[in-house]
Amino acid sequence: MTSLMMCCLFLLLCFFSEGREILVGGKSNTWKVPESTEERLNHWSERTRFKIGDSLLWKYNAENDSVMQVSEKDYMRCDRSEPIRGYKDGHTKIELEKSGPYYFISGEEGHCQRGEKLLVVVLSPNHNRRNAAAAPLTAPVTKNGSDHVPINSAQRSVATACFLVLLLLPLAFLV
Repeated sequence: MTSLMMCCLFLLLCFFSEGREILVGGKSNTWKVPESTEERLNHWSERTRFKIGDSLLWKYNAENDSVMQVSEKDYMRCDRSEPIRGYKDGHTKIELEKSGPYYFISGEEGHCQRGEKLLVVVLSPNHNRRNAAAAPLTAPVTKNGSDHVPINSAQRSVATACFLVLLLLPLAFLV
C-alpha cells in the first residue's frame, strides 16, 4: 500500500512540475520587425501567463535575424553591445528558470529600434495563492447572469490530479 501511495505522489509531482513550450507570438516567423504597433510581440506577451519551467521557442530566419537576452537598461536603449546571451540558430529555445522579467531584443542593426523586442514576465510560484487569498468568497456571476464560471488550467490540473488519486485509492486496499 505504501509503495502505491508513493507512486501516486510521484506521478502528481511530475504532473504539476511540467513546464510548457510556448511558441513566441503563437506562430512561426513572428520574430521580425512589426509592420504596425498592433503586431508588437509585447501585446501577445501581456495576454500570456508564463511560469517557472516554461520554455520560449523562437522560429525565425537565421540568415537575417537573431535573438538576444539583455538587461532592462539595454532593452530600453536597444543596446546590443553586452547581451546576457545571444542566439542565431533560427530555432531558439530558452527556459524560464526564475520569476520576474526577461528582456529580449533582435540582434540585427535597427530592428529593435523599429519594435522587434519582447518583454516576458514570469509569475512567481506564489502568484495563484496570493490571488486566491484576495478572491471574494461568493461565486462571481457572468455577464449572461449564470453562475457558471470557466475554470483555468491550474484548477483543471488540480481537479484531474484529485480524480486520479480517488481512482487509484481503492487499488491500494487490494494490495
